Amino acid sequence: MRRAVLTLLATGFLATPLTACGNSGSSGGSIIVPPQSPTVAFINPPTSVRIGTSTPAFTVQVSVPGGARSTQFVELETFNPLGTRVQREVFNPQQVGCSPGATFCSFNTDFRVAPGDLAGVWQFRITAFDQQNRSGSQTLLITVFQ
Repeated sequence: MRRAVLTLLATGFLATPLTACGNSGSSGGSIIVPPQSPTVAFINPPTSVRIGTSTPAFTVQVSVPGGARSTQFVELETFNPLGTRVQREVFNPQQVGCSPGATFCSFNTDFRVAPGDLAGVWQFRITAFDQQNRSGSQTLLITVFQ
């Protein structure tokens, strides 16, 4: 019983300063929600491809709550099985069929592996940027075989 009373007293002391938080009005403080970063999603992505060929086209969906950046909106990067970046391409919204400031768009792409490239697991990363330079990315792992 004595322990319960001490717990109540301690809780009462801790809660007292919290009631004073916020502005001088009686409404209390407000919660500020941080802006959401862009998100990238692959729709029916490939899982493998043969060297010297490309995958069938697949859809990439980009959600950009802060609005699509007018330049350098989407970056596509390819990494070989050794982890070395072998390709980097940057596109503005119009190049992928979007509008500057748009909050959602989708486009089709594929993944190509040139003759002579390494077999193994490759990474294909797509990053989207909003007008405040926040970014979000998604990485696809693709098994490349002979």
